[in-house]
This record gives sequence, structure tokens and C-alpha cells, in this order.
Amino acid sequence: MKLDNPIVRAGLVPTLGFLRYALTVAALLALWWFDARAMNRGFDLNLAMIKSVGGWFDGSGRTEAALRAFSAEKMLLFAEISVLVWLIGKALAWLIGRAFRRGSTTKAAPVDIADRRDSIAGPSLTIAEQPTGMRADR
Repeated sequence: MKLDNPIVRAGLVPTLGFLRYALTVAALLALWWFDARAMNRGFDLNLAMIKSVGGWFDGSGRTEAALRAFSAEKMLLFAEISVLVWLIGKALAWLIGRAFRRGSTTKAAPVDIADRRDSIAGPSLTIAEQPTGMRADR
């Protein structure tokens, strides 16, 4: 079953990815500009997590040194803010889409299952009032 996604059909996936990246960088810059101490606390918390995970993998400290050499604590903060931006975008899309969803405010009347089956597949073919088991083409 292939889902019909209007965002994919319109080719907006790269645009939305770039927009999320740009919003993540803007959020990092805003965090740094308004509260650099919070950003440093985030780096320190990520570094503490990297130390514990590095110590869990090997006791020699090589894993921790490699992760610190690649600035993993900074990349981890970027990834955390990127996930936060993604979640906010999903929540906004859900809230905006909720207004446009069909039947969001009214409940549909109960439908008879036999009527629904016939409306989907068409009436069954009968010969001399005996069902053949085949459905009519539409």
C-alpha cells in the first residue's frame, strides 16, 4: 500500500530539511546570544554523558578522547536542538492539519457493513438469484 503524501509529491522534502537545519542553527545562535551559560551547561552535560558512555565501552579512555577530538558534545547539542525543532514542526503541522481534516468536528453516521462492502466493490453478480461469488466491475 503506497501512501499519498502531498509533501513528497510536491518535492518539498529537501526544502523542509534545509528549513529544519536553518532553524536549528538559528536556535543555537539565539541560545548562544541570549544565554551562553545554558549552552555551556548543555556542552558540559553532553560531555559528562560521553565520559560515562566512553568509560562503559573501554576503561582506557580512548573512546572518550576520540569523541572529544571530534567535538561530539557540540554535535550532540546540535542534534538535540534539531530533534526539538523537528518535534515543534510536527506538532504545528498536526495542529494546522487538524483544522483541515475531514470530519474532525462532526461524527459520521454509523454505516451498515454490507452497504459499505457493496459501495466499495459494487453489487455482486447473480444468475437466477444465486450468487456467483464474483463482483461487478465499475
